[in-house]
Amino acid sequence: MNKLKKPHNLSIKGIDEKLFSDSFYMKKCAKIDFKGVIKEYKITTEKDTDYIALVPKFKPHSDYELMLQSTDSVVKSAITSLTDQALHKVFNIGYDYIDFLSQPEIIEKYELHNGYPYLVYNYDEFTTDRHSGMSKKPFHLHLNFWTSNTINSIKPIDEEKESSFYYKSVVDPIFDVTQTLTRDALAGPELASYIEPSKINNEKIYYSSVYKVKNGWQQLQNEEMITMLKTIHHKLETRYIEILKCFCGQDELPELYTRHELLPKDTIVNNVLATNMQNSTKEILIQLADKLRTINSEQFHKISEKKALRDTLISLRWLAYSIGLFSNNYVQEEKPYTQNDLYINVTPRLFTKIGGASIMNFPDCPHLKIDRGVGNISEQDFVKRLSFQKDFYSFMNRERRTKYAVRNK
Repeated sequence: MNKLKKPHNLSIKGIDEKLFSDSFYMKKCAKIDFKGVIKEYKITTEKDTDYIALVPKFKPHSDYELMLQSTDSVVKSAITSLTDQALHKVFNIGYDYIDFLSQPEIIEKYELHNGYPYLVYNYDEFTTDRHSGMSKKPFHLHLNFWTSNTINSIKPIDEEKESSFYYKSVVDPIFDVTQTLTRDALAGPELASYIEPSKINNEKIYYSSVYKVKNGWQQLQNEEMITMLKTIHHKLETRYIEILKCFCGQDELPELYTRHELLPKDTIVNNVLATNMQNSTKEILIQLADKLRTINSEQFHKISEKKALRDTLISLRWLAYSIGLFSNNYVQEEKPYTQNDLYINVTPRLFTKIGGASIMNFPDCPHLKIDRGVGNISEQDFVKRLSFQKDFYSFMNRERRTKYAVRNK
């Protein structure tokens, strides 16, 4: 494997649920029973009512992870299933998180200098018959931050010392072609005013398609952000269905515990050549047809008898992808993080059971696997995280009131 493509991993400790006894985490959700809620927001429009909860993670991906999750009784998984107003709330809070990490007093208090933030969400609504990157199906945005001490413990993955199943889950078999597939799928005028292909998307982040967001982190506060993300979803889904028809002659979700069977190779090739996709995309799809194998329902159940085989050999059930938001810079006291360039990382997935919060990119480690729940943090560290979250919640509410007052002068 190319040295630049060599994956690394990072172990993150879990948190004993007993520590979440502070009243800060004791809020109730209106529609579901959910543990560890800091605040639930009810967003009502003429179109629908959405519930979004700000919550911690019992098995976090990072030192200071928070999450914004849909908490309706009806599972709303795709970003297109939430109202624009609800998503505007989610990404405004996402911006507040980055703004909070930009404050000199916060950087000093929590030793955030040279740390790294990363916001991410996944989509894999329909894979319920094997493990997938979206273990919780309601939409949720991860707000992650790693301290420099944690970052210093990143290490290369030694393929010879790891289980082959672990390694194959870290390196999805289609990662080598996702960049080309995504570039083609997202091309066109619909997104051109929001994003542009990024120069950092070369061999470093080889498994993803990275774009520069033209308005930077401030875009998270704009309604255009929601239009951009919903457009990305629609374009990816449209292209997924087009490719599915080429390979399987189907355009609908397969039955549970089945996958659509492949058409004959020559039929697939003819179908691909007849599309309007770019020539580079056609070439890699034809190459992909040589690597994929049909799996019928009998084979599905036979393979599923061994979990590791099921999660490695059986593809995800429908469109699956992750969206990461990052600057590819470490936190510096001299420059507010909100002033850094913002990039969006679009990563389709076909086989890997690991989502974009656990396979993502650091500035010096473009392909990083997060191993969660490796031991538990100390009570002292938990108190520090609780303080961080309380400070963020106070900052967010103060900032929200200030912005509202300015808008309404």
